[in-house]
Amino acid sequence: MTPVPLPAPNTLTALLPLLALCALLLSTLPIFAVRCAALGRPRTPYIASRAMPAFWKWFMEWWVWLWGPVERACLALGVSPNAITFASTSLAGIAAVLLGFGYLSVGGWVYLFGASLDLVDGRVARAQGSASKAGAFLDSTLDRVAELLVFAALTVHFRDTVAIYAALAAAGSSVMVSYARARGEALGVEHEASVGGMQRAERVVLTGLPCALSPLFDLLLGAGNGGWAVGSALGVLAAVTSLTALRRGHAIWRALRGAPALEPGERANVRWLDPMRRREKRPGS
Repeated sequence: MTPVPLPAPNTLTALLPLLALCALLLSTLPIFAVRCAALGRPRTPYIASRAMPAFWKWFMEWWVWLWGPVERACLALGVSPNAITFASTSLAGIAAVLLGFGYLSVGGWVYLFGASLDLVDGRVARAQGSASKAGAFLDSTLDRVAELLVFAALTVHFRDTVAIYAALAAAGSSVMVSYARARGEALGVEHEASVGGMQRAERVVLTGLPCALSPLFDLLLGAGNGGWAVGSALGVLAAVTSLTALRRGHAIWRALRGAPALEPGERANVRWLDPMRRREKRPGS
């Protein structure tokens, strides 16, 4: 059996920062496992309410725990949640520029860490007692901006390859998943508006992680295969996210079948679905 030749020293040297970062992150997994064994796994309400495998919830809780020091630092310094939200979006913009110019690995890491700040702003807002509907609206809106910036950058990067269609399809399907949720919640069917597995956290991981690790694919599979791996991940993301959008849309449509017709000129805010409004109209209440 012919031995596989080792890569050139300069290639390994270039990969050292990436390998060191991966090793650092992986080294925290056993620490978190010990913490869970001793004190129990943390229970973030958003994660606990998700319909997903237990191992994925474990990894999400690990990532939230990993960002605990950043959260505590923001609280100690009095950083506002909106400032964290703008910082997250700004990092997504920087990631988009890097990705558009072909720096897939650096852009992927910047995107992953910027998106992770989205975990922090809401927790800081609740800890400070400053959570508000205005803040939630700003957060959700800028999340969509960040995603579209990254998908646009990947579209530019893959403009001369078939992967451009995967990037465009991923962008479109992600928008539809988010729109279906927002519209479904506005129409009063919150449970159906959250069905499906490919939500923002999953989309960020499936977009950013292959980009971040693209040099490893180049190292293991040959030069140029890092881009192929990213394009393939975008194709998978587009397909699974499209299925989520279809499943969510169908669930919302089924929940709204048989609803009273809207009056002429009435906007579809469907007050008849508002539990508080129904209680107000109930005799004797």
